Amino acid sequence: MPAQGEPIAFVLPRDLRSVSRQFPNARPRLEYSAELANAEPEEKFAPVGPAIADLMAEHGVAGYPIGVYTWEVGAILSLQEAGLRVLDATPLVEAAGTVKTEDEVAIYRTIGRQYEHTVKAFRGAIRPGVSEKELARVVVAAWSDADGEDISQLNVCSGENMNPWRRWPTDRPLQAGDLVGIDLHARGVDGLRGDVSRTFLVGEQFTSEQRDLYRRAYDYMHETAACIRAGRTFGEVMDTMPRVPARYQTLLDNYQIFHGVGMWAAESPKLIRKAPKRDEVLKPNQVLAVESYFGEEGGALAVKLELPVLVREDGLELIGGGMPFDERLLA
Repeated sequence: MPAQGEPIAFVLPRDLRSVSRQFPNARPRLEYSAELANAEPEEKFAPVGPAIADLMAEHGVAGYPIGVYTWEVGAILSLQEAGLRVLDATPLVEAAGTVKTEDEVAIYRTIGRQYEHTVKAFRGAIRPGVSEKELARVVVAAWSDADGEDISQLNVCSGENMNPWRRWPTDRPLQAGDLVGIDLHARGVDGLRGDVSRTFLVGEQFTSEQRDLYRRAYDYMHETAACIRAGRTFGEVMDTMPRVPARYQTLLDNYQIFHGVGMWAAESPKLIRKAPKRDEVLKPNQVLAVESYFGEEGGALAVKLELPVLVREDGLELIGGGMPFDERLLA
């Protein structure tokens, strides 16, 4: 991506025609060569460094550093061997993507509807006897039915698997009176991701402890979201957000207060309680996930919720506002 002018897309030869229809400035991938397809990495990527050096000279930036976001190690070594100074472009790439364009905002509204469909399917499949893995399969099928692209992370856990939060679904059958949670990171359209968590009751009977914990997690998340405004600094958000009883703080601190969502599930801007960037300012059209995980360390219960929001000039817009919560635990 040159500082001036159109970006250049390097794609596989077989994709060149289709990509060029939408993006004329496309070229074959530099490291692709039928003769070198099975070569060792240092040989396969050897042409990359000189080709990029020539490209930079073509654009009048010979001798400038080059930032790399993600690329194979062999390609990066080739750049260095060609005399180029390689820098980590991650902070620049994340900063460039943190404020969404209006077409990306439209995509996120579509992603919200896809999440609504999927979370409702998950809730509808909850019953005693169904396993965590079976619920995970329901989620995968529902996301496909909603025309989602793919799923990058799916956690389904119930009962004792919620505290500590288990990363992978098991064969554990749900039991009446359990809580069951989902954390879904899925790509919707053009590679953009969503990030949502919900917790539901299995069956109809719940304890006062479950209801109290659910209400705490729900209120904390929404009260925190209410502190998020375009133009506010992270410090101002932290100074006005709700305080949490100490017994819940330890596990809550394992999560961010909020994080950005884009090509990755957790990206800039990030507000982390233990390492706040107090002077960073919230901007319109940032898509954030507000996190809430309530449980006591060593306890038997936990509630995980996550609220995706769009920061606007005049407040927040919920993404997928039709995604259900468990109203029985909020009554």
